[in-house]
Amino acid sequence: MPWDIILKIGLLILLDLVLLSGLIAIPLGLGGNFIILGAAILVGVISKFQIISLLALGIMLALVVIGEIIESLLGSYVAYRFGASRWGMLGAFLGGIAGAIIGTPILPVIGSIAGSFIGAGVGAVLLEWYHQRQIDSSLPAGWGALLGKLGSSLIKICIGMGIAIQIVIQTHR
Repeated sequence: MPWDIILKIGLLILLDLVLLSGLIAIPLGLGGNFIILGAAILVGVISKFQIISLLALGIMLALVVIGEIIESLLGSYVAYRFGASRWGMLGAFLGGIAGAIIGTPILPVIGSIAGSFIGAGVGAVLLEWYHQRQIDSSLPAGWGALLGKLGSSLIKICIGMGIAIQIVIQTHR
């Protein structure tokens, strides 16, 4: 097998691993769509925009930004609709990070993702309870934080998958 074919296969495998890591990073809140966009930009630059055009990169960038805006608005909106105050929203943010950190050693990747969702809900409940001293109003805030995190993560995963699929289609010809 000629070396240029081996090199191309190796680079495609590496690209696929980067795209997969980007998708895994999304529910962890680690900017997975930016990782995927970075891979697309790299492919575009290396190919002198023959494989992925500037127009396609512009559309991908717009989708990533839209995903970030939706995440910010949807997470806060759902938590607010379920009664969360600023304290509850802060608790959801900090709890999501803490849950991901705690979940990682328990079960890598899956534990991180589950931990971030559970942590968001628990964090919202704890800080909402600390602020209001009433568990009855804190529980719905935690549920809202969990639902907001889940909904925004699903939207961002769909955006990331769409971009990743487009990159794979363009590069694996």
